[in-house]
Amino acid sequence: MKKKMKWWYVPVCVLLVGTGFISGHYAGAASGTPGSEGDPLVTLGYLEKRLEGQNNNGRKVKLEKGQVLAGSPGTNLILLGGSVTAEGSGLVDVTEGNVAKEDTSLFPYHSYIVTEEGNGCAALSGCTVFVCGNYKIK
Repeated sequence: MKKKMKWWYVPVCVLLVGTGFISGHYAGAASGTPGSEGDPLVTLGYLEKRLEGQNNNGRKVKLEKGQVLAGSPGTNLILLGGSVTAEGSGLVDVTEGNVAKEDTSLFPYHSYIVTEEGNGCAALSGCTVFVCGNYKIK
C-alpha cells in the first residue's frame, strides 16, 4: 500500500530553503566584489611572506612620487601599494597574459616581467614595489 505524502511537506521545504538563501544574503555571503579591498582574497602579510620566501634576491623597494624604477630583461615587478604607470612598452603582465602599454596604470599584486632594458614603472605617488632582478632608480 502506498503512503500518501502529507501536503504541507513541500511548502515547508520551500520556505526553509528560501529562508536560508535570504539569511545568507543578509549575512554578507554575496556582498562585495571578490578580490576588492572589501573582500580580499589574500592578506598583504601572506603575499609578502610568500614572495620573500620564493626568491632570495627579491626585495621591497619604496619609490617616491616621480621616481622611475628601470629594470633589466627578466626583472619581475609586483606593485604592493601606491600607484605607478608602465615605463616603456616592454612590460608583460604575467597575471593577465598581456602587455602593459606605456603610461597605463599597473594593477596591484599583478606580476610584471621586464622584456627590454630600461623599462619598468614610474611612481605617481609614494609606493612599494616588490622587485626580483636587476634594477636602477632614476
